[in-house]
Amino acid sequence: MAGRIVVFGATGYTGTLTARALVAQGARPVLAGRNPETLAKLADDLGGLETLPADVEEPRTVRALVERDDVLVSTVGPYLRYGRAAVEAAVDAGAHYLDCTGEPPFVREVFEVYGPQAHSALIPALGYDFAPGNLAAALALDRVGDDGFRVDIGYFVGGGDLFRGLSVGTLRSIAGVASARMYTFRGRIHDERRARVRDFDVAGRSRTALSIGGSEHFALPASYPALYEVNVYLGWFGRATRTVAVAPRGAAALGIRVGLGALARLAGRWRGGKSTLTSRIVAVAYDAEGALLTDVHLSGGDPYDFTARALSWAACQAAQGMVETGALGPVGAFGLSELEAGCALAGIARVTG
Repeated sequence: MAGRIVVFGATGYTGTLTARALVAQGARPVLAGRNPETLAKLADDLGGLETLPADVEEPRTVRALVERDDVLVSTVGPYLRYGRAAVEAAVDAGAHYLDCTGEPPFVREVFEVYGPQAHSALIPALGYDFAPGNLAAALALDRVGDDGFRVDIGYFVGGGDLFRGLSVGTLRSIAGVASARMYTFRGRIHDERRARVRDFDVAGRSRTALSIGGSEHFALPASYPALYEVNVYLGWFGRATRTVAVAPRGAAALGIRVGLGALARLAGRWRGGKSTLTSRIVAVAYDAEGALLTDVHLSGGDPYDFTARALSWAACQAAQGMVETGALGPVGAFGLSELEAGCALAGIARVTG
């Protein structure tokens, strides 16, 4: 018997998109959140779905959302501030857990703290960051086999005003992690005091990106034991990338936090209408001598649309039962071919160059 799918934070921007995507796939998710009236309206709009009240300030209400083998989809962020109640509830209940965090410290916490406790599947960061990077890297590593020693992954957006395309929650998440210590993988997880930069060839253009922590650092070495080094880069900052990178995390973050905090207060007025944002993800594999072996390019549309559809697809898969348990990346959770098909359904697929 399939478990129930519960969308926690269903009336937020990403939560509503995810609930709609689930219904479009034929699912009947339970909608959970703080505001009964708003939940009821959304539930009616989506065909009379069940609703449940839950608030992260009262963890028992979050724990009451799920039972063993249910699927808890958490879209309540910023996750470092609000996310722990949901993952703790899933671990305690034996429910499978999905989220769309883009906050590296929270990803690390799920893998290092909650994963070892879990007897169910915990799959963090199953949205635009960091599902397609896992896919692109896995496709590259699958192509080169055990010769794959290092993989570099870059995330890029285009096609519009980036910050006008971000939700309030995303801006607050970025502001919250701007000063956090990041990490990388070289044989094991290492902290990084300063960010690094590198250039990627993206659709015929050179694009600069800043190193960040991702789920790839934990997930890819588990699936590809010969892999020694994993680097993840974010190419959102344009000309400011190198300026941000040369300062220690805390110093560089000061201006970012102030600016993003102001943007977060305005984002609710901006977000709306049809998005023009596009997504591009690049993975480049190297051998132990540093020679380029292969690259894989993925392309798609709006990151929020992808996130909602990817979460929806993954939740439906997880509701049918999971073989692997603990903290997982999307390749380890679903398999490479299944993940590629799921990402294509969600709107991101392989392209040439």
